[in-house]
Amino acid sequence: MFKQVLLIPLLLLGMTAVAQPPLRIEKDSVKIHNAELVLRNKTKDVTGYLYNSGDGVTMFRKMGKQVQFQVGTPGYPAAGDTVFQHSSLAGYTIKVLRNGLLQYRTNPNGVKIDDNNGSIVFYPALQQNDHIYIEALGGMDLSLDGSEVNPGTPASRGPLLLQTGAFENTGKTFTIRWTTNAKTLYLSPKITALGSSTLAGYGLNNPDRLGDKISLWLTNNTNNPTWDNLAIAGYNSKDVLPVLNGGATGHNIEAALNLNPDFIFVSLPSNDPASGISVNESIANLKKIDELAQQQGIPVFFETTQPRNNYISQQKDMLRQLGDSIRAIWPKRYVEGYKDVVDPAVPGNILPQYDNGDGVHLNSTGNQFIANNLFDAWMDYFQSIKGVKRYVIDSSLDKTNWAQFAVEQDQNIVKRTYPRFNQAKQYFRVKAELKDGTVTPYSNIATLEAKTTPTNPGVDDFNYRLLVDLGGDNINTLNGSNLPDGKPTPSPDGSGKYWNNWFGIGGVTGFADNAAITQLKTTTNAITNMSIQLLGSPQGTFGSSDTKAINYNGFKVPAGDYPYEAVYDNMFLHTSINPNGITLRIKGLAKANKYYIKLWGARLDDTNTPRVLQAKLGEESWTDAQSVDDRYATNGTPDYNRAITFSNVTGRDSVDIILRVGPSSTFAHVSVVDIGVMGTLPVVPQLKLNDTTTTLSTLQLTSIPVNGASITSYQWSQVSGPNTVVIGNGSTATASISGLTNGTFVFKISGTTTSGEVLTAQSSVKVFPDNNGKKTMRVHFSKNQVTPIPGWLNMYNTTINQRITMTDPITNWIVDNVSDTKLYWSPFAGSQAADTSGVTTGNNSGIVPDIVLKSHWFNYSLKYATGMDNLHIKGLNPAKTYTIRLIGARSNGGNPGLSRYSAWRVNGGNEILQDIKDNTSQETVVNNVAPDANGVIKLSVNSPTLTTNGDFSYINALIVIEN
Repeated sequence: MFKQVLLIPLLLLGMTAVAQPPLRIEKDSVKIHNAELVLRNKTKDVTGYLYNSGDGVTMFRKMGKQVQFQVGTPGYPAAGDTVFQHSSLAGYTIKVLRNGLLQYRTNPNGVKIDDNNGSIVFYPALQQNDHIYIEALGGMDLSLDGSEVNPGTPASRGPLLLQTGAFENTGKTFTIRWTTNAKTLYLSPKITALGSSTLAGYGLNNPDRLGDKISLWLTNNTNNPTWDNLAIAGYNSKDVLPVLNGGATGHNIEAALNLNPDFIFVSLPSNDPASGISVNESIANLKKIDELAQQQGIPVFFETTQPRNNYISQQKDMLRQLGDSIRAIWPKRYVEGYKDVVDPAVPGNILPQYDNGDGVHLNSTGNQFIANNLFDAWMDYFQSIKGVKRYVIDSSLDKTNWAQFAVEQDQNIVKRTYPRFNQAKQYFRVKAELKDGTVTPYSNIATLEAKTTPTNPGVDDFNYRLLVDLGGDNINTLNGSNLPDGKPTPSPDGSGKYWNNWFGIGGVTGFADNAAITQLKTTTNAITNMSIQLLGSPQGTFGSSDTKAINYNGFKVPAGDYPYEAVYDNMFLHTSINPNGITLRIKGLAKANKYYIKLWGARLDDTNTPRVLQAKLGEESWTDAQSVDDRYATNGTPDYNRAITFSNVTGRDSVDIILRVGPSSTFAHVSVVDIGVMGTLPVVPQLKLNDTTTTLSTLQLTSIPVNGASITSYQWSQVSGPNTVVIGNGSTATASISGLTNGTFVFKISGTTTSGEVLTAQSSVKVFPDNNGKKTMRVHFSKNQVTPIPGWLNMYNTTINQRITMTDPITNWIVDNVSDTKLYWSPFAGSQAADTSGVTTGNNSGIVPDIVLKSHWFNYSLKYATGMDNLHIKGLNPAKTYTIRLIGARSNGGNPGLSRYSAWRVNGGNEILQDIKDNTSQETVVNNVAPDANGVIKLSVNSPTLTTNGDFSYINALIVIEN
């Protein structure tokens, strides 16, 4: 590209100059008058400058790292320090400015610089609030004659780097790949793509979709290509991770690698910020994908981010940062998707001429930019290999003792398929013998896993898995005291597994005859046609509770990979159902698959009465039944393997499991049905509806039919949320939601297919408060831990006079209630916190969410004295100031005459008094609060000075904003 530009002056040398030409060309020089000379080459995305080396050669030098900081800022030198070192400065020429003045490399007033390791010593020592700017100037990247690194060196593919991978094929063969070259690109290339709506072609038709353009280019430019596009609209970087890391079966990196492609294209341009995924987490996810692909010797090309109109400034900044990181980490394998289509007039927005109309997706022309950039990357990356005499492949069984396995004599054949003669794990490495007599270093070691078919697979062996939690919903299901009880398992749970929560019939009824749960989803959130139906009444004639056959006396700790919510409550069986028991009918099995069905239960009971569960398959007799005792002592430890398991259930589309109470027992319990599957996940027509996050009061949710679903009508509804929203276009695929407030909402879409089947999907929408781009911590106080609120830290205290210290995960600031003695927090009636005596709006319309208004901490009858600051905010920047917002709310308790006040002090200042009786709209704002030298702001919550204002001081919420 560079050489073509430079040919123009050579051709012009023979032209006749005219009077005052804007471009005057003389021998060995180019002079520009009233014009500018633009040189375009592959450094277009590299910041740098032209440099005359003094020998008549002008070269391009890139800019290296630029670092600037204020002394005392966390993570940088403090006052009195003399040394600053940063690995990204190593190997560059370094220039340092201190408070705007260039620092010479002299003592005693200047700097001592070690360019090799990026170390800078300051003379004299750094002072508080010194402003430091460091600029690293790079070496020569490209000269103006088009060569790389050094003048006169011809452009080349660069050193031969061997990246070896091995993978199993169907049948008795395996393949080893050790690099990629022109033959891989042109002869029967196999390309697999992972991504979201841009690559899935949302809103466009053939040939305008990005996938269409890639497929067409491959058809026109290569021989017999294979193009597998696994992209799904709405996906983010978590969705394409391995299943065990929360990825989606069939559309993730494992699915891509199973296709054994020659290279992979990943296009995830803008969904991560809306899914609450930080830039660091996004990069970690992409690196995980790259790492797995490299283990098979497969290069991955990553599209950068794309602009997006409907994002707030913080989210747009995240897209820019993520795009910059992708370019920096994969400089030869990134595909530009941002710079060509971004609007310079409205930062972070799509240029109108490339907008497909929704401010999110690109039109055909915009997609063509991405496609062209991908093709450029392919053509630049895959070049013919020169200078190789042959490749030598070694193998080993222990990575210690190596022997020659095979030799490949063709320098451009870099992938071979070999017969497999054993099932053992094997290791391979490759080196290239070059024509000049030298040898490249060995490649990485590739692993070909042992080929086994486990007879009793563990949870990590299953191709997919379904988990069902049997118990109460804590809303309608009542315990023996007629109070709501039960703990649904979070889905996904803390390790990313999705659960099916089964409450029986639904509502208050519990587990009665014909209770059923349908469309079970896998631990990776894939919908299946599997269902479980209960035939018979498990509690028999026992009990008179409205909620049938649910017990709440299980564990409050996890059991293996079952969270405590899964083992807290259970379905119980009573002996009055004997001798025939009840049936769990599991339908929707695939005959070719093998199923491993585990029934796990627990009930805490210190008596010696056993609680034995018996179970058998429908065709078996009770003499073949399995048994397990579900009873544990109240201080016992759950045993993950103490369960009934039916293995190798295969060759059928349904199975009946008969349950009853064992001999000498009165009750038995089932907490979890755990189904592991060896085999293929059947494709099920379904609606796809993604979880999302926002800071806005309005958004659009779009359901996407997948796997051949054909929807004739839609119906949207709100399942839960802190207030009732307005759903517009509720009978279309895309609903417009308005009236969102800070909190978590769940929405449901039902779609009727052409065959009359109703498909459903749910979406969780987390609405975060808009912090206007400022670093902000929001804390609310309660006695017990409450339902999480997006963007808030819940500071709870269940024990009187307990020291509580919590770190806000967003800002890393620390909240500390200072002491566990009554000198700082004085309880009343056995408590110093409350969850029910606040006041709420009922529709989440207050200055803070209803959950915050409902609960508080209080201090009773303890008046302030110097030093009695009982709420510290730590980890702040001493060089900055902060705005403090304080909220208190207390109901009048049916007595309008009672006084309800909050009395606060900031850093020992004057008393701040807030009338908080039935308060839902008032807050106290304190501006320009300075931390001490240790980064601490000290607050107090103490009884009002005047007794006429009552004996209590309350705090519901604290908001700290960095100025």
